[in-house]
Amino acid sequence: MPLSPADPAYGWQLPAVAPQVSLAGGVLRFDAPACTTEVVKPGFKLVLVLGGQLRYQLRERQAVRVQGPAFHLSLNREPFTVRHEFDPAAALEYVAVRMPAASLAQDFGIDADWLARRASGQRGMVLDQRADRVLQGLGRQMLMCPLQGAPRRVYLAGKALELAATVMAGLEQRGGPASASPLRAHDVRRLRAAQDILRQRLNDPPSLPELARLAGTNVNKLTTGFRLLFGCSVYEFVRAQRLELAYRLIAAGHGSVAQAAQACGYTDSHFTKVFRQRFGVAPSALR
Repeated sequence: MPLSPADPAYGWQLPAVAPQVSLAGGVLRFDAPACTTEVVKPGFKLVLVLGGQLRYQLRERQAVRVQGPAFHLSLNREPFTVRHEFDPAAALEYVAVRMPAASLAQDFGIDADWLARRASGQRGMVLDQRADRVLQGLGRQMLMCPLQGAPRRVYLAGKALELAATVMAGLEQRGGPASASPLRAHDVRRLRAAQDILRQRLNDPPSLPELARLAGTNVNKLTTGFRLLFGCSVYEFVRAQRLELAYRLIAAGHGSVAQAAQACGYTDSHFTKVFRQRFGVAPSALR
């Protein structure tokens, strides 16, 4: 017997949510500088760069560098050609989501031109912005999905739509996410040095004054610049790295949840809470 709600205005229906979403993601490494040429089809293309960097060039325009954490978005009604350049110095960690223009219109009632005009005042747009913690978290969940087979496909499709919706909401509500203030080249080098030090000392991270001294900067430049460049605070970066290490240990079966928590500097109860906040699942679900 079909259920009839007391209030007919309650609830909602989307009878045919089956968009043509194509996904890609992972870590790319190159032994030497490499380049590719791509014809971007009409529609929505979102590339979330979580780590590393790439450069792209449209037609005769100047090449643009996208350095993680950041995202690249294109909304277009006509195909265009883009050239990608990859740097062998650092691995590229990314997630890419694509939806053709026809799917945007038919499945969601979204007009790519309208969304582009809303964000930039122009038909069609190409946008590069820093990725905030919400976008980074969604990307990490996709890259570290523990499921396999059909459940994995459903999970990734859902997360891809959530990622796309979060970016679109930012375009509609704010006319495009705010850009980060530019940093000088020598400041970027010092901040990256600080990041490397933190990765090497996850079990015993230095204090902010010590980290600033080791990286050749001061605490104010370190804390402000770190957030601008990497989209998070020093503390948040260390916590994220520890949790990702724990995720890999648990998913690979290397010890218990309690052992993984201890190895990453957490008590068992607090670990479960922060793990669920970051990855959307309890650590025990990976066993």
